[in-house]
Amino acid sequence: MELSRINLNLLISLYYLLQLKSVTAAANAQHITQPAMSRNLSQLREIFVDKLMVRVGNNMQLTPRGEQLWTQLPDALNHLESLLIPSQFEPAGYHGEFNIATTDFITHDLMPPLLAQLQQDAPGLSLHFHLWHPGMMEALRQGRIDLAACILDTIPHDIYGKQLGCDGYSCLINKHHPLASQPITLNDYTKADHIGISAGGDKIRAVDEALSQLNRQRTMKLTVPFIHSAMAITRQANYVLTLPTHIALRLGPEYDLITQPLPPQIKIPSSHYYLIWHQRLQGDPAHRYLRERMQSSLSN
Repeated sequence: MELSRINLNLLISLYYLLQLKSVTAAANAQHITQPAMSRNLSQLREIFVDKLMVRVGNNMQLTPRGEQLWTQLPDALNHLESLLIPSQFEPAGYHGEFNIATTDFITHDLMPPLLAQLQQDAPGLSLHFHLWHPGMMEALRQGRIDLAACILDTIPHDIYGKQLGCDGYSCLINKHHPLASQPITLNDYTKADHIGISAGGDKIRAVDEALSQLNRQRTMKLTVPFIHSAMAITRQANYVLTLPTHIALRLGPEYDLITQPLPPQIKIPSSHYYLIWHQRLQGDPAHRYLRERMQSSLSN
């Protein structure tokens, strides 16, 4: 038997015929006419090369082949329906894992409340975080990473994403820095010693590209992989740390740092923050649940 030969509606007719053992009753149950159900029965008999049900006295009885089909058909239809109709996702009963790429700022400063709630709502969910870098886009395509929160200029055509926000850049310096009591000029900025963050996304390139448009450059004296390390060092040493403004305003006070605007000549396009995933995961209910929870948390 080839599936291409069968109209799915015939399987519904077969279900009612085998259950009710009556063409009239089956037609009423499927809301079609009796002649239409008779035609369906004729097609089914041809497909299965069997009468399926025959008259015995005043009643119809299933043939052995009909009895065999009746033991298999309800489960088969349920499986088929589960393929065609998305199942209701139940977080409490789900067991599975996802690999997520993001920054240390997100995992350290934004995610803990959500992760604590997910432990209660979806205790079988395992999450493994990795530090995002631009080369991970291929890992997203190959399935090694399931979800990423990052800064992007554009989203590739095969990647789905939701924009979480956009931001400019600001400077952070300690209260004892020579520039702490005055606006930072372009000359001040380029002559100062700078600290940069080398991991979790490209927070250095955008600034240097903007400076190159002015035929200027800065001196990057120190790079570290993590935002909180850079903050702690800047509190003690006279470096200039340039970061997205929302990070500077959120974390600067924790480290007793002063937030200063960039010199007005330095024109940096706004950074766009995205939550992204590969198109193959678009319809996965568990993935949808996780990304919607993350989107809600990170957009606040």
